Amino acid sequence: MNSVLHDIYTEWEADRAVAVATVIATLGSSPRDPGAMLAVHQDGTVVGSISGGCVEGAVYESALEVLATGQPRIEHYGPSGNILEPGLTCGGSLTVFVERLDRETTPQLAELVERALRDETVILETVVAGPRAGTHRIAHELDAPTGLTPTGTLIRRFPSRPRMIIVGSTDFAAETGYLGTRMGYRVTLCDARPTFTTPQRFPHVDEVVCEWPSDWIARERNEGRFDSRTVIVVLTHDPKIDIPVLVECLDTTKWAEPLAYVGAMGSLTADTNRRRELAAAGIRPEHLTALSSPIGLAIGNRGPAETAISIAAEIITKRAIDAAPSWQRNRSDFPLDIVEQ
Repeated sequence: MNSVLHDIYTEWEADRAVAVATVIATLGSSPRDPGAMLAVHQDGTVVGSISGGCVEGAVYESALEVLATGQPRIEHYGPSGNILEPGLTCGGSLTVFVERLDRETTPQLAELVERALRDETVILETVVAGPRAGTHRIAHELDAPTGLTPTGTLIRRFPSRPRMIIVGSTDFAAETGYLGTRMGYRVTLCDARPTFTTPQRFPHVDEVVCEWPSDWIARERNEGRFDSRTVIVVLTHDPKIDIPVLVECLDTTKWAEPLAYVGAMGSLTADTNRRRELAAAGIRPEHLTALSSPIGLAIGNRGPAETAISIAAEIITKRAIDAAPSWQRNRSDFPLDIVEQ
C-alpha cells in the first residue's frame, strides 16, 4: 500500500485530522507525477513529498492553514526567479490540491485502505472546486488515470502492486527483494530448500514460498496470478533449477501475455550453456531474446547489494523502453533522453 496513504489512515484511525496535498496536474518538467501526496499531521509532522523539495515549504504552510480551517484550496507553482518565492527550478509547473481528511470528511478511507491491503486497484474521486469541494467517493471504473478530469474531479488511482518473483534463497535475493519492495513490487521469494528459505532470512519481502520453483510458477500462472507487469528474477545459479523455471517463463504458448522482465544470474559462459539447454528444451530463438542474462546492467557491480542495484536498473530501463513510443525507442540516446526530460 502507498506509504503516504498508510500514514493518512493511521492518523484517520486515531481520529486525528491530517492535511493532504496532492499533485493534480503538471506542465513541462516536474519532479513528481499527478497523484504524488504530502501529508501534514496536527503535530506538524510531514510524510511524503510532491516535488524535489523546491515547493514543500510553501505547501507545508498552506497545509497548516487548511488543517486549521478545513477549507480545501488549489495552489499553483511554476518557475520562479525570486529566491524568496516558491517555484520549480526545473522550469515546469504543477497544480496542487490541499485538503483536510478526517473521519467526517472521508468516511470512505477505511474501505479504500482495506482494498489496497488486499492488493486491489482502488480509485478515490474527489471534487476539488465549487460548493462540493472536498467530497469523495470510491469509484469502480478501473480505467481512469490519476489526475484532474475536465469536470473538475481529482482521480487518485491506487493500483495493485505488480509482482516480483525471485527464485533462489541467496544474499543476492535478499538485497534484490529489499529493492523490489522499495520500487513498489509485491515480492515473493521461492526456493525448494527449507533450511535457507525462511521468512527470517528475507524480512523485507512480502512472501516466502518453499516449493520447487518451476512447479509453483506454473501453478500461479495457470491460476491467473501473473500479468504483463510481473518480473521474474532467477538468482539460483543452478541449472537444475534455472532451466525448468526459464522454460516455464519463456515458452510464450503458456502465457496469456508476456512477462515484463525475465532475468537470470550467471557468467557469460554460464549464459551460453544455459541458452543452449533452453534451445534443446524447445525454447525458440526469438523467445530467448526476452531473457536478460547475464542479469543486470553492466555497471561494474560487485557483491549482492551492487548486483541488486544493477538488476533494478535493468528492470527500470526495460520498463521505460516498453512504455516509450516507437519513434523515441529509435533515438540513439534512448533511454538516457528520458532522464533529461
